Amino acid sequence: MDTLEALTVGILDRIRRDASEAEIEAVLAEMAGAALAEGKTDRFRELQASVKQISQSLRDSALAERSLNLLIETTHDLSKTLELQSLFRTIVSRARSLVGANLAWVTILDEDSGLFRSVASEGYVSPSTAVMTSSFEYGAVSLIMQSKSFFDTQDYLNDTRFRHLPELDKAFRIENIVSLAGFPILADGEVHGFLFVADRYARKLSGRNLSVLGSFALHAGVAMRNARAFRLLSEALDEAQRNRNALIDYIQRVEASAAAHDDMTSLLASGGELQKFLQAMANQIGAAIFLFDDEHGVRNEFISSGYRGSSAALFSSGRFDIAPLINATSQSRQTGRSVVMAHNGDEQCRVIALHGWIGSGECLLICHQGELDAIEIRNLERSAVALSIAKLWNEKRETEKLTASSTLVRHLVLVTLPDPATVSAIRDRLGLHNDETVMLALIVVSRHDRVAQTATIRDCAAKTNILIDLLDDAYVGLGPEGSLRDFLQLLKKAAQDWTAGGILSEPFGDLTTASTRYQQLNKGLQVMTKMRPLEHFVAQSQMDFFARMFETGDAAALAAYMQRVLRPIDERPPRQAEELKRTLLCYLDGQHNIKRTADTLGLHVNTVRQRLESLRHITGGWDDPTRALELHIALRLGVLLEGGGEPGGTG
Repeated sequence: MDTLEALTVGILDRIRRDASEAEIEAVLAEMAGAALAEGKTDRFRELQASVKQISQSLRDSALAERSLNLLIETTHDLSKTLELQSLFRTIVSRARSLVGANLAWVTILDEDSGLFRSVASEGYVSPSTAVMTSSFEYGAVSLIMQSKSFFDTQDYLNDTRFRHLPELDKAFRIENIVSLAGFPILADGEVHGFLFVADRYARKLSGRNLSVLGSFALHAGVAMRNARAFRLLSEALDEAQRNRNALIDYIQRVEASAAAHDDMTSLLASGGELQKFLQAMANQIGAAIFLFDDEHGVRNEFISSGYRGSSAALFSSGRFDIAPLINATSQSRQTGRSVVMAHNGDEQCRVIALHGWIGSGECLLICHQGELDAIEIRNLERSAVALSIAKLWNEKRETEKLTASSTLVRHLVLVTLPDPATVSAIRDRLGLHNDETVMLALIVVSRHDRVAQTATIRDCAAKTNILIDLLDDAYVGLGPEGSLRDFLQLLKKAAQDWTAGGILSEPFGDLTTASTRYQQLNKGLQVMTKMRPLEHFVAQSQMDFFARMFETGDAAALAAYMQRVLRPIDERPPRQAEELKRTLLCYLDGQHNIKRTADTLGLHVNTVRQRLESLRHITGGWDDPTRALELHIALRLGVLLEGGGEPGGTG
């Protein structure tokens, strides 16, 4: 095989591999030299023409295939977009990318004004371009409307085929638009809008580009028709749902009114379920009901799903004048009837005094819309009487339960080996299965009002099926893990001008070990509170190490020493100090592995390196194992004392 034949085989192989044009030209140049040397110049010219023809044909085929694939992908995107504004943005973005245009926008008819307005644009510089308007008789719109076919020009501002609109030409000049191509967005023979692509230089779109954009505009028309149909269907479904909800609400209100007397009787027979009763009262008239205590503070609130007023937000926040509430309660107590305290538009705020409770200021505040008829008012007043009776039953039952619960908790945590009867009674009281675990919690609170705090804590415990008692200066809570965490979340929401914190044990199944676990928690609590008042909850596993470390020394002094260890870092701006401490703790936890630290924090490795280098200068380094341990302990203690990563999200 001679040189020219070998080069011919090579260039055909390159064409097969879709080599670049420069690479093929290089081989052709080499073939020209070989042909000249072998005296086959004529043969080379024929071969050169064939090679270029084959190469160009393959490139054209590849380009056509890519254009077709892009059009198919674009059409798929349009077909799955049913929200109109999102569809407009997709049409513009895809049209621009199909032909590599500088700008693209979609214009549709505003039926109210009779003008065509741009509803989505991309690639513009001036804000005025995004809000361009035109009419039937001006600009490219007029030609496209007449022909229902595409329009293109390489010099829009000087094109004489249509009437120019000065405002539109001004926008084109500001945007420096030169070339423009427009396509009607058709569906079922109707023009739904126009798709425009433009460039800031004189550009002649190829026939392939025009064909692709024309096909795309047809698909866009179908997609817009489907989106409009979907919107109309959604609106119809929404309207049907609203009508259905209104009908259901009406039926429920009628049934609730008819069953009011039966509900009261059932409540009294069951011992008076206060929460369900008040919620039922609210639901009967679509109201918001607030239960005020004798200090005129909101003890509970019950808001019906049908309530649409605005007064409830005012009373929930506590931002209201208390004098009208006191006066209305006094009047209601004297007359035995409800009293309208305030009006807020079409909404009334009605007060009913409650009788027979401990204290003298308990009342219900009922916010409802519209006027109540005489039957509804009497139902509310009778409900208030039944509520007083139910409250007396609840107070008696809760007192008995509280006494029993206190005895059980004390016996369990103070007796080293509680008797089987006590353990069995606790399991029955908490509804525990044989394999279900429990947790202990030691809770401390700020002492602004111990009586009120105790009442709040016991109320939260009753709602979540938790045994609670006050031992010395800390509350001891016992219950299933899920219930205990629910209790802590409820306590956090109920605490208003005070905070609660403490220590949680690990889950355990053997109740006979409760005494030992209580002693461990109590010892740890004493150590932790010497370092700083606890205003959040920590797990026993988090504080055991520090409790054992500090129990024989001056915990406050040791904690202060650890704070001094971190002082060089804390002297940096707060945000930077927090980032540096978090990075160093993760680095030390991760056994000095920078990549693991970066992965854990979601940072780039270089960012971690930069932070560690800054820390090295700030702290003097941690190459010394003793220094590293000191920093590690100080950081861990900081997380513990400052409430980071608290168990169960109770912080």
